[in-house]
Amino acid sequence: MTTSDPTLTEHETIGHETIGKGIHIVGGGLTGYAAALSLAAAGFPVNIYQPDVPAVDQLRTTTINPAAYAMLDQLGVVAALPDDALTPVHHIMVTDDADRANPLDPVMSWSHTKSGKEKGNNEQTDHAPTPLAWVISNAVLVHAMQHMITASKLITWHALAITGYHPRHPDYDHAAAALVSADDALIPASLIIAADGRNSQIRHAAGIRQISRNLGQTAIVSQITMTDPHRQIAWQRFLSGGPIALMPMADPHMFSLVWSMTNADATRLMDADKERFAMALDDATGLAFGRMTDMTERQAFAVIPTHAVWPVSQRLVLIGDAAHAINPLAGQGYNLALADIKTLTRMLTTARRDGIDIGSQHILNRYALARAPEVTAMTLATDGLNMLFSFGKKRRRLAGMGMALANLPMVKSLAERVASGRIFDR
Repeated sequence: MTTSDPTLTEHETIGHETIGKGIHIVGGGLTGYAAALSLAAAGFPVNIYQPDVPAVDQLRTTTINPAAYAMLDQLGVVAALPDDALTPVHHIMVTDDADRANPLDPVMSWSHTKSGKEKGNNEQTDHAPTPLAWVISNAVLVHAMQHMITASKLITWHALAITGYHPRHPDYDHAAAALVSADDALIPASLIIAADGRNSQIRHAAGIRQISRNLGQTAIVSQITMTDPHRQIAWQRFLSGGPIALMPMADPHMFSLVWSMTNADATRLMDADKERFAMALDDATGLAFGRMTDMTERQAFAVIPTHAVWPVSQRLVLIGDAAHAINPLAGQGYNLALADIKTLTRMLTTARRDGIDIGSQHILNRYALARAPEVTAMTLATDGLNMLFSFGKKRRRLAGMGMALANLPMVKSLAERVASGRIFDR
């Protein structure tokens, strides 16, 4: 990876060198880095624009489903991770807020018992169960990707803030769009990928319409230690204000917590001391894994699912949260981003083989159409579950019937396919 802090003249040089062949990614992080690695693996020169390397979030974790795992494995990311970086999830349990003698008595659950591989292309574990998912620290995953980007001869990182977008560069007309830097320089680009998150400046500059759904919820995230071990169980409970999810981590007593609730409740719990927070958490979990004994710092973020009406424009495509920031209850946000990247890489590779302009509207529209079914299905599923289970006593009574139906084989199979990333057999 090379770095630069180009002036206007250097911007123009970058443009002349890459026009027609280079792909320009705005935003780094998990999505931007994965896109760069995927495209470079397919032989595309890539430019990443990120004003600086931000402090990596040591608190958040990401859940990787089998389809996403296979993609990261193929790119070499899995092999680049420390041995204990991926915590396997062998059981998923979902329950509601009804009184139960055993809080680990789920309304819906499933496990995998097939044998398969745990890590890497060549490391076969014949008798180990194939995980339903894996949990990994965002910091560890970002660090591994950064090292791979540094080693790639096709990826160039530019320490440059991108503040705008024009559908046509004045020097290239329809052949290039333009990125606008913080110093108002124009950078020509045959294809721009916006991976700059849910508050995407590029999406805003392109005038792409978005739909947001603010239900007055906030999610609190932390890493907590419990008296009982997790046993590779991913556990989720629907409460009156939102779901609480505990994901297993490398330490057998440590969990990644994502707890959605009303904004008012979140404000109170963020202000609460550790002891009061522990009491609230123990009540919310029903002591499913014993009592909380320790926790890291807490972070809170608004739960406002957002998606672009049409995630492409002139030589521009949105991926990841820039295109669709879904409800966190299913833990599928990054898996959708990786599916975006896989689909886009495949389509661009085919277009290059066939001699088609990779930034053409035809190609980008095909990409948008290809991603729409899965993104729409996941958005509707997560929004619907959140609305059904999290608000109002009447809805929760209906949800009780829904939870019972959820254990029917056909419905349970569909839920498993969603969680495994195989909803459309991609």
